[in-house]
Parts: sequence; C-alpha cells; structure tokens
Amino acid sequence: MDAALSFANLPSSLHALLDERADRFGSRTYVITEGGEATYSDLARRSRQFAGKLMELGAQPNSRILVLMPASETYLGLWFAISRIGATEAPINPAYKGLLLRQLVETADPSLCIVDDSFREQFDQACEGLIPAERVKRPQDLDGPSAAEAISPSVSPRDISSIIFTSGTTGQSKGVMISHRHQLSFGQAYVEITGLREDDTTYNFLPFFHIAAKFVALGTMLAGGRMLLRPTFSVSNFWKDVCTHGVTVCSAVGGLCHMLNSQPRQPDDADNPLRLIYAVPVPWEFKDAFEQRFGLTLVEGYGGTENNLVAYSRIGEDTPRGAIGRPSPHFDVRVLREDGFPAEHGEAGEICIRPHYPGTMMSGYIGMPEKTLETMGDFWFHTGDRGVMDKNGYLFFLDRIKDAIRRRGENISSFEVERVLNACPHVAESAVIPVPSELAEDEVKAVVVLKEPGSMSEEDLFRYAMDSMPYFMVPRYIEFRDSLPRTPTMKIKKTDLRAEGITNATWDCERAGLKITRHGLATRATSA
Repeated sequence: MDAALSFANLPSSLHALLDERADRFGSRTYVITEGGEATYSDLARRSRQFAGKLMELGAQPNSRILVLMPASETYLGLWFAISRIGATEAPINPAYKGLLLRQLVETADPSLCIVDDSFREQFDQACEGLIPAERVKRPQDLDGPSAAEAISPSVSPRDISSIIFTSGTTGQSKGVMISHRHQLSFGQAYVEITGLREDDTTYNFLPFFHIAAKFVALGTMLAGGRMLLRPTFSVSNFWKDVCTHGVTVCSAVGGLCHMLNSQPRQPDDADNPLRLIYAVPVPWEFKDAFEQRFGLTLVEGYGGTENNLVAYSRIGEDTPRGAIGRPSPHFDVRVLREDGFPAEHGEAGEICIRPHYPGTMMSGYIGMPEKTLETMGDFWFHTGDRGVMDKNGYLFFLDRIKDAIRRRGENISSFEVERVLNACPHVAESAVIPVPSELAEDEVKAVVVLKEPGSMSEEDLFRYAMDSMPYFMVPRYIEFRDSLPRTPTMKIKKTDLRAEGITNATWDCERAGLKITRHGLATRATSA
C-alpha cells in the first residue's frame, strides 16, 4: 500500500488517479479480462480515446451519461473517460425493465446513453418517446480515432462523478450523488480494510452499477495491484480463476461463502493463493471452519452507497462473534435512540454516521432534497439500520428498521415488488415479505388478494412477475388470501405475515418445477 495515500490525501478525480498510476506503474498489468490483459498505461490511453469520442458524440462537462452495459475493459475505459471530460456517470442495473427502468432513466435525465446491444430492446421499449434515438449509442461507437479533442476541465474533488441508484429498500429507488472524493475514499477504505498491497490480485465479479465493484477497482488501483474482472460470478469457475490468475483478495456478497462452503470437500482445498475474503456478512455459523478449510481470513465491512465503509473487523483482531467490527477512524459511528440521544451499551437503536473528512459521504439524492434532509436529521446520516454497540466499541447489526429483502446479492424493495404485482389486472393488493433462504439470505414471498377469487393461479401470477420485473425480484413463494391483516390505522401488518412465514397454503415455484434465473425461466420435473 502507498503510505502517502490517505483519506486526507487522495487524488482530485478518478482520472487523476488513473493518470498518476499510469505514470508510476505504466507497463504493469492492471486488469485481466476474458479478452486479455491491459496495463495502467493501456487503460489511461483508452480512456483518453473514449473521452474524445464522447465529446464527438455530444457529451459535455457537467452532463450525465447513462451506462447500461456489463463489466469489461471497455466499461472501465468509459468510466474513466466520463471523469476525464467532467461529466457524470449514471450506471443502470440491466435487470430493470419497463416502468422501473423508465423511472430511473427519467431521474438520471441523461444527455447521452451508452447501451450494450444485449440490453437495447428492453431499453427502447421502456424509454419509448423519452430518449431520442440519436442520443443512444453502442459501446462500439467509442472505438476508433476521434476528430474531437477531449476537453480536460478542472474537476473538483466535490464534483459529482456518479449517480448510483439504490435498490429502493425503503421505497422508490433513489439516485445517490457521489463525488470524486467520495468514490475514491471508498476505494481507500477498501485498501485499509483488506490491507491491499502492490503484489495483490483482486477478483471483481460485481456489477458496476453497485458501489462495491467500483471500490474494489479503485482500491486495486490505489494499491498499485492488479484485478481479475469477470462480468458475473460463477461458483464452478471460482477456484479455477483464483488459482490460474493468482487471486489473493476477493469480495463476497450475499450467499457466496455459503455456496463455496457447500461444495464437496477436497484434500487440497487450502492449496490456493487466496489470503482474504471481504465478506458481507461474515458467516459466523461456519467462519472458523471455513477459514481453516480454505486457508484464508474473513473480514467484514459495514456501510452503504450513501455513506462509506464506516465499520469493519480488523485483520488479526479477535472480533466478538456476530460483530461487524469497530468503527472506521475516518467516521463517527453511533447508535442513537428514537429521541436522538445515544443508546446505552447493549441497547438497540439506529446506526448513525458522521464523516471526519469533507466529501466522503453522499452529496444528496438527485431530485429529492426532502429525502436528503430527512436522512440527515440532526446532522447525522441515518442508515435505517438497527444495531447495538458494546462497551468495547464493537458494532452489531440487527436488521433494517423498514422493510428490506436481501436476495442473490441484491437489495430488494418490497414496495417496488408490490407496485408491480398490484398493476396486474387481477390483483387487488399485495404484501411482500422476506422468508429465510438456504443461502443465508432471503427469499421473496408475496401474499396476494385477488379481485375475483380464482381469476388466476399462482403460476399465472408468477409468470406475470417474471415478465414485469428483474429476475431477482420475482417471488418464489405466492399465497392467495381473502384479506390482509391490518393495524387500527389500516396499515398492513407485515410483522404478522413475517411471523407466519411459509404456510400450508403457500405455493412454491421451485416445488412446482419452475425457477427464475438471470437467463430466464428454468423448468424441471416435479417430484412425486
């Protein structure tokens, strides 16, 4: 790790970091993809080329550029090119479609869209009449020489580099405005948590519309290391990739550790170069056995798109079982009661955060000033998470204060799933809740009241959901009821539904031989 780098001494922008590293490590490999290797100098050169093409295509400083494409070397070049011309990147989750996709595009209000061919049809259908065709380009349009000379404006560390859309865990998805300093500090935090060094190789299979992929990429660059980049995670190829490319550090979100742990044991499981997995969360139920089996260390971090990596477990420190770790030295992290006063040690409350350095948390929600102010009550960032701090300063995460579902590495808004289900002509209302999954995350259950009993089957509604929302949102479990439990103020009592979980009346798509995947619907014969 470069000792000169810290939260107080970061480059001024994303492209400034790339240029510094290209000057220092020019011929060193930065990224490995299925197409080969690219050095720091290669990426800097490509980002300059792309910057010229973006200007030629009409992009300007302070404009927004929507990006809908998978992770690749081309994506990395585009990401830094957008920074280089002083524009703002707005990456979109390609699983979104229809109304939900259109709303994100409307919020981003881009002057230029870079859309991969594989997502063009769904983009055009969702954005019909919204985005002129001449403002939608393909990644291939960035290739080749440019007649335009890229403008290199003076970019401030507080200028907005990206708009990252939340998964809408407490309502409609919000666009988080992230400055250059904020994004770079995420990368620096990752360096400090994992102890990244020049001789490390990270494994990045996370999507770049999430902040996690970005801080792995930036952390690798800050450390002067190299990164293996894959567009998706494959459990069958994981160890092959690790051993072939000498991967030493990776990030595990969702049930990744559970997937690796469930693989058949091999006598040489520990014979691999991986030294550390940054796990969110750490699977405490088998942490020690997992570390011993694979010969590595698990560390955990806590944070969010709006804030940063604000608490984490330390390498070599005996973190209490179930704890996230201790707060970062760069942030004040406190557990506050509902009245705003600090909770006692061991008392549950909301996890709230303040930064020590300017520009290391979000600049606000785009187009939602009231939500920004609401989140920053009493000048604390309110995470919406319940937690406990013990007398030794260790933080324990309990749950989300509002409804949230975590499935397949994605945060899912029950509000958005309900909104899509309620748009079905046969549905009167619905309530969506999490139920436990085999992979230590959640499965989605929808409790539904039909306008006319018998007007559709559970499979009909499942297929409607499959056609109307991202694959990871589609409910696995569906239960029809005559009515939903309510409070005296007529709010749906989701606490009752969560307590009931799976009942004898619950339909399970997998038991019916149906399963939704990122590639579409998979079917299999049902058991007798």
